[in-house]
Amino acid sequence: MKTWYVSRHGEAEAYAASDAQRALTERGSAEVREFWRQLREQGVLPTRIIASPYVRAQQTAAIIAEVIGGLAVETHPLITPDASVSEVLDWLGRDVAEEGVLLVSHMPLVGNLVGQWTQGVGAGVGMSVATVACIEADSTEIGSGQLKWLKQP
Repeated sequence: MKTWYVSRHGEAEAYAASDAQRALTERGSAEVREFWRQLREQGVLPTRIIASPYVRAQQTAAIIAEVIGGLAVETHPLITPDASVSEVLDWLGRDVAEEGVLLVSHMPLVGNLVGQWTQGVGAGVGMSVATVACIEADSTEIGSGQLKWLKQP
C-alpha cells in the first residue's frame, strides 16, 4: 500500500484578473503554515509535492515545502479545478510511482478525486480550504483507495 496526500489550497482572495491568478490571503498563508507545522509534528512528511499551476496552489505548495524542508514544488498542468478524475488517476498510475506524494489543487477536483478514488464513480468529499486527505492505495483505479484521514485547519 502506498500513502498519498491530496490537499486543497489555502484561503484565496475572491477576485483577480482570472481564476488562475487568485493569490492566497495573508490569513490563508498563515493558516497553511501553522496547519502544516502541526501535521509535520504528527509525522505527515510528503516525499514529493506536485501542484496545480494556479497561483494559490503554487503558493500553498511553496509554504508546505518550506515547512517540511528539502522538497521542491513541481507543477503539473493537469491538476486544475475541473480536471477529469479518471485522467488524473491514469497519470498518477503511469507517471507518479513514489510513496508519499502530495497533490495540491482545487475544488471540485480534490473532493471528486478523494471521493472517487476511495468510494467509486460519482462519489465526492467536501474539502474546505487547506484540508488534507490521506489515502492508502495499491493502485490508482477508481474505488481502489482507502481514506485513512481527512484533516482541516
